[in-house]
Amino acid sequence: MALPIVRNQPLIAPTPPSLPLATAEYERRYIDQLNNVLRLYFNQLNNFEQQFVADTGGGLLRFPNGAFHQDGVTTLTTGFSNSSTANIVVASTAQFQSAGTILVGSELIGYTGKTATTFTGITRNVYGTSSTAHLAGVYISEAQGVASSSTALALPMDTTDASNGVSFDPANPSHIVVDVAGYYNIQFSVQLLNFTTSEDNVTFWFRQNGVDVAYSAGITQVQPKHGSYPGASIVSWNIVLPLKANDYVQLMYASTTGNTVCATYPPGVAPVHPTSPSVILTATFVSALFT
Repeated sequence: MALPIVRNQPLIAPTPPSLPLATAEYERRYIDQLNNVLRLYFNQLNNFEQQFVADTGGGLLRFPNGAFHQDGVTTLTTGFSNSSTANIVVASTAQFQSAGTILVGSELIGYTGKTATTFTGITRNVYGTSSTAHLAGVYISEAQGVASSSTALALPMDTTDASNGVSFDPANPSHIVVDVAGYYNIQFSVQLLNFTTSEDNVTFWFRQNGVDVAYSAGITQVQPKHGSYPGASIVSWNIVLPLKANDYVQLMYASTTGNTVCATYPPGVAPVHPTSPSVILTATFVSALFT
């Protein structure tokens, strides 16, 4: 009789039995003992197999997978004027890259360094935005942009949501690394913002071990700003790639005008919404490699 399936428990394969040593001559007692040991083992194998053939048996399997995002958000602790290039003082810079771009209201600001609570090396009104004064208490979020229309950016991750044999390399946070060889379904979504008055085309594609993956690129259009609101778009698609152990994948980004950014949108009050991460990426094992 098969045992009932226990939900949310790991699959544990039966341990091979320790068979009794054969006697020098035939003994009924030895045969009975051997049969009992084998019967018990075969029952364990049958119960183990039943967990796979049940309607929801696949729910007990654990595949390599990883889920990551990029969502630097903090608050401004000291306000600054529309012309200030002094260090920007915030609650924490822990979730932000060592250099990059921050979004404050409708202004994108570049920085070249950071301390625990300040952004340093400030450049105002980048990516087509205009300088304005900012009051203490407002949200500051992270943005990722390209240096020019002729350059590409490998989008980094900063947070792990789930990881089982798939991770991002802290030394190279754009590298999504797999521990187990196989086919992986890699999906992403990116929040795009355009603060200029011109439409822009942006392109995404994948790289595997530093080499562009053929036929993986896609192009989407981002609308210009309307009133005080930026043109916004969320882009997402997926690809299935054969990867060897320790291979890495990167999500690449480019902009025709060089002004659209991949930006974390901070929590909203009107309308109400939680933080919108700039990048979400997942990698899920699909199948072993075909030989």
